[in-house]
Amino acid sequence: MKTKILFLMIVALVPSYSQMGGGGMGGGMGGGMGGFGGPAVLGTGTGSGTGQRGGADLGINFFASLMATVDNGLTGFRVDSKGNIDNTAAKGVDGAVGVFGSKRLRRGSFGINYSGQYRQYTNGQGFNGTDQSLMLFTRRQLTKRSMLSFSSSVMTTNRAFGGGFAGGGFGIDPAGGSMFAPIGELFDNRMYFGSGNVEYSLQKSARLSFSVSGNGFITRRTGGVLFGVNGATTNASVSYRLSRKQTINVGYQFMMFNFTRNFGDTYGNGAFAGYSVQLGKRAELGFQGGFFRLESLGLTAVQVDPVIAALIGASSVQEVFYSKTIMPTAQVNFTYRVNRIHSLNVAGGISAMPGNGIINTSRMTNFGGNYTFSGIRDWGLSAGANYIRMASLIGVSQVFETVQLSVNASRRISNQIFFSTALGNRKFLGSQTNGFRRNSYFISAGLTWSPREVPVSIR
Repeated sequence: MKTKILFLMIVALVPSYSQMGGGGMGGGMGGGMGGFGGPAVLGTGTGSGTGQRGGADLGINFFASLMATVDNGLTGFRVDSKGNIDNTAAKGVDGAVGVFGSKRLRRGSFGINYSGQYRQYTNGQGFNGTDQSLMLFTRRQLTKRSMLSFSSSVMTTNRAFGGGFAGGGFGIDPAGGSMFAPIGELFDNRMYFGSGNVEYSLQKSARLSFSVSGNGFITRRTGGVLFGVNGATTNASVSYRLSRKQTINVGYQFMMFNFTRNFGDTYGNGAFAGYSVQLGKRAELGFQGGFFRLESLGLTAVQVDPVIAALIGASSVQEVFYSKTIMPTAQVNFTYRVNRIHSLNVAGGISAMPGNGIINTSRMTNFGGNYTFSGIRDWGLSAGANYIRMASLIGVSQVFETVQLSVNASRRISNQIFFSTALGNRKFLGSQTNGFRRNSYFISAGLTWSPREVPVSIR
């Protein structure tokens, strides 16, 4: 019943407005409302970069591609004849179609980013399948001083790295997608994710603004024993513009994780404060810090008295535990846009996450960057790097660390045809709590069709 209710909430958040405004990274009201301007303060609001490339509005664009691909280190949810976790190398082809873009209208704007991909291997047929990813964003200026924003994401993949969204959009770009999209996944196993967000902003004066937002999300993983999660968050914040280039904010935050296939849930209440500054015409720097007071329920194994063990024939039993944790949170974001064809983003932080299917509520430390270049002399390039450390906060202590790298390049060879190539590497570093180490990579090359004026990168 809980799952059905949350799913209906997410469906209801799918954008239904045809007009909306631009903006920054949540928390502030961005530019364009009565001259408010100023940098946006870091927050968890709707991501208005949906459909953009290099931070620029490029209209609505289409693409289709056919690529040859080689993958190594594919990790299925199974063990081999020796009892080792599956490790497969495979080669094959994949085809993709998609649409992306953003459009500013008189009283708002709209963004879309869709990619559909099908993969067929000559060996490792268990990894054949489709990736589907759709992100929508819409913002509508209700009055001269108020704005309403919606965003939604739905996606599925059977790839933990190098698929349509896992490790490509969300794992590499620290500012992309939903903040609770699955990252740090171990297995190349089918997963499903959906998220919806709504935010209302009010500009009280030229310096003072208020915003409230709510988010619901679900994650499901196949495999029989991997955890899923239903989650929700709310935020309320006050932003104050110190000057034309500086903004501060404070706010309250709440979150909830309810896990499937595993007894337990987590509730958190907290506060945050942030500061951002516009550095010249092209750069923006933001900081945010705060805390969560987390309350969690779960199961733990305990030893029983020897007399009881002799009576019932079991040396341990499971019991319900309740824990309270104060967890600091932090976020930093730097964005530099040279022009419509160059964009650099570096971001990092500490946050509470609903785990990776093996562990549930976790402390995630994340740092990474993404660079995009497109349009000069028919070349396009994007590159990203990301470090993720996920440590369990409740239950059995486990730590997983990964480093991810990704590079995409394209070259125009005719009016609407491009040669495209992509490569990536992900490495599990292992830890004191487990011996899992895995070095995975992919490389692909092929042809892409797109009628747009600047080259695109696909994978």
